[in-house]
Amino acid sequence: MELVERSRELDILRDLYAGSATGRGRVVLVSGPGATGKTELLRAVADHVDTAGGLVLSATCSRAEQMLPAAVMGQLFHSVPLPTEVMRGVGAFIDLGAATTEGDADIRAVRVMCAKLLDIARDRPLVLLVDDVEFADRTTLQTLLYLQRRLTAAQILVVLTESPQPQPVNPEFRAELTRQACFHTIQLSPLSEAGVAEVLRGWTDDEMARAQAPAYHRISGGNPLLLHALGGDRRAAGPTGATEAIVGDQFRQAVLACLRRWDPVILETAHGLALLDDFATPALLARLLDTKPARVQWVLNALTLSGLLDAGRFRHPAACAAVLHDLDPDALSEMHARAAALLHSEGAPVPAIGGHLLAAGGLTEPWAIALLQDSATHALAEDRVDDAVESLKLAHEMCHDAPRRAALTAMLADCQWRVSPAAVSQHLQSQRDALRAGHLSERHAAALLRYQLWHGRLEEAQETLRHLRDARHQLDATTAAELDGSAEWLRLYFPVAFAGLDAAPGTTATTTPVHAISRTDGSLGWVTPSLTTVLTEGVTDEAIARAEQVLGSHMLVDVGPESALCALQTLVYADRMDQAVHWCDALGAETGSRGATWHAILSDVRSHIALRQGDLPLGERFAHEALDAMSPHNWGVAIGSPLSNMLLAKIGLDKLDEAKALLRYVIPDAMRDTWFWPLYLRARGHLHLAGRRVYAALADFETCGHLATQWGMDLPTLLPWRGDLAQVYLRSGRPDMARKMVTEQLSRPGAQNIRTRGISLRLLGSALDVKQRVNTLRQAANLLQESGDRFQLALALAALSRAHYGRGEFNTSRVVARSATQLAKDIQAQALCRRLLPSGDAVGGDEADAGPEHEEMSRLSDAEQRVATLAALGHTNREIGKKLYITVSTVEQHLTRVYRKLNVRRRTELSLGLPMDSTGAGLLAVASSGAEQPWSQWESAAVQAS
Repeated sequence: MELVERSRELDILRDLYAGSATGRGRVVLVSGPGATGKTELLRAVADHVDTAGGLVLSATCSRAEQMLPAAVMGQLFHSVPLPTEVMRGVGAFIDLGAATTEGDADIRAVRVMCAKLLDIARDRPLVLLVDDVEFADRTTLQTLLYLQRRLTAAQILVVLTESPQPQPVNPEFRAELTRQACFHTIQLSPLSEAGVAEVLRGWTDDEMARAQAPAYHRISGGNPLLLHALGGDRRAAGPTGATEAIVGDQFRQAVLACLRRWDPVILETAHGLALLDDFATPALLARLLDTKPARVQWVLNALTLSGLLDAGRFRHPAACAAVLHDLDPDALSEMHARAAALLHSEGAPVPAIGGHLLAAGGLTEPWAIALLQDSATHALAEDRVDDAVESLKLAHEMCHDAPRRAALTAMLADCQWRVSPAAVSQHLQSQRDALRAGHLSERHAAALLRYQLWHGRLEEAQETLRHLRDARHQLDATTAAELDGSAEWLRLYFPVAFAGLDAAPGTTATTTPVHAISRTDGSLGWVTPSLTTVLTEGVTDEAIARAEQVLGSHMLVDVGPESALCALQTLVYADRMDQAVHWCDALGAETGSRGATWHAILSDVRSHIALRQGDLPLGERFAHEALDAMSPHNWGVAIGSPLSNMLLAKIGLDKLDEAKALLRYVIPDAMRDTWFWPLYLRARGHLHLAGRRVYAALADFETCGHLATQWGMDLPTLLPWRGDLAQVYLRSGRPDMARKMVTEQLSRPGAQNIRTRGISLRLLGSALDVKQRVNTLRQAANLLQESGDRFQLALALAALSRAHYGRGEFNTSRVVARSATQLAKDIQAQALCRRLLPSGDAVGGDEADAGPEHEEMSRLSDAEQRVATLAALGHTNREIGKKLYITVSTVEQHLTRVYRKLNVRRRTELSLGLPMDSTGAGLLAVASSGAEQPWSQWESAAVQAS
């Protein structure tokens, strides 16, 4: 290592050497914390003496050789080749010193060795360098003292180094050494930040050295050994422009090397310090190590002076980790156990004690189980689910009380549910036994019900349901409200499990219809089933308010997701998509990183929302997120929901091969008894239909209808299976059956939902005679635009374009086709729509195909474009004026200017290359409607501006 910030000390030693060369012998003691450059300073002195023509004898003391008499003197005489007569003269006396009894150095050996050193110094200056003199043997110490008293006229410089020790070593030697007039002392300290920068200049350029110096000084504390270890880690990592230091294995090894140079008590104290971390005070460390606080304080001060510590803590986590890793696993576990007991007696925070209990593998103390349970609660609050799981597992192993063990298992299952629902299956039987024994609370029983249903154990779920029903009168209001809020969603998706639950004893079990799935006591009106109301009776302000109240007053991570999901689905089926997205995002932000399960479920809901908005790419993305967040076996029977969404998205995006690959997913058999099964069948049926496998699609859709009817859930907003069958019949050339299916669908409860009615009318219009289609399809397009489903709107416009085409209204067909095409481009479904549009329409071309027409239209004002569009659609001047809220005279004026600018004579010659974006599609939907509707805010403003 190069010497940095040691020039003053080196100059002092050079001057002392120069003085000793004139016959004024000196003894110098260089002190400083471990690894602060004392050895490097000795090497620099040795180089200087060699250059000046002097003789250097050097030795390094070792704790291992401290009990070997004359061991260091032997090193000195053997460190360089000496004349044979010198070695012959001292050899016997070195052996004699080694043969003496410990602590009883033979004075003859001391005198002979000193005499030989003085003889050597007569010919040329002699320098003795002894490193770590605190570990020197007694004979050597006596020899050095004997020599010091005879240096007055000798050419000898003795340089000793020492590191501070918690217990004074050889105090008599040091006292005698310092009292002589020829004695000097030098104190070393760690490098400053400027010194660190100087070292860094040897590795990099000046600018980078200045930039990196603060980080390297902060970590190393200016300790040269640690600093150069960081340099080694930097070189091992390769070129980097980062200003932060790279902390690697060389640094960790240097930390341990620095600590091992001292007394073992220093390393032991470092172990305790690393273990207690932020709770390490001298008093607590002393109790942990069974020593005196003053002794601990001395060690902390020494470690601070060496640069290892700052404010009583390790400067870098890597140093702390290295010290802990140095301990034997059994010793480390025992120390953690002592630390846990100590911190508990001091009233330390629960998480700190829990960490030590985990590392110790538990304690037999009665308080340990309760503390681990509390520690798990704290971990969950901080999103440390894995830590909570480990705490509960250990508490469960230590607990032998049946009721408490059941509660711990329930907590453990709840934690594991958040990250891996499949792991919960191992607890189902023990929780079922605890329920039978009366050891499970109703809240935990409700959670058990969720797990049983999720894993398809429907018979066991019915047993739990009966228990909850019988115990309902004992519940507090909050718990009862939560259970009622969950029941609506559970009954919807697991109808078989609820079948016969409310039947009287001795009667035949029947499936409870969806519109009767919740019963409350009146005092908790806010949990009245809002989803059922929307599905069966339509949207009401009260139902929306109830749903948002549920979402605003529930913490998803504190209760089951069913109540929140039910409220979300209420907003979705009420076509309140913006509100549903808002609450999905709010719940997602609330759950944060608390588990993959919540993230997967919410992603699935977002996918469903996106599909109902007709945003196919977004629906596909969220379905991917849902399936990526949890593996299929963790999804359990609910795998049918994200799979259905993914299938529908890929079908709409015309990715049929990718959709077929999804059919390879292994579906749990138990899913066939849940609502996820008809959802999956419906999506699979549409894949069959897209692939022209009409009979396979027919079978899947008919099965959907059978299950919906059997389970009392025949609601078109929930599952429009009749409309799906209508598509099969249309594809098979049976419009009469298609009309029958759609007519029945429109008569079902909840069919007046805007989106559902719009889709139904689209299918009905496609099944009517070609001359009767246009009005029905216009109504469908209006409704679908109002619902916000752009995909279904594109399909409706495509059907409307075909209807106009079939009536010979080719120009109008082309206008509508362009609107459908633009919408399809927006949602990346142009391939599908291209197949649905009438043959002969140039809807698949690029923008260059319509270039001249767009140039012509660019000459029209906004008001003129609106009038031209309505006129091209066949509306009279009076109808146009009524729709645009302008006079007939104004319409005529606009048309006159349009004819002149486009160089046409009559309406039928109007250019039909109108540029249509998503806004234009909305205008077209309104323009093609026979019903009077108010213009939107932006349209009214545009008319007024014109």
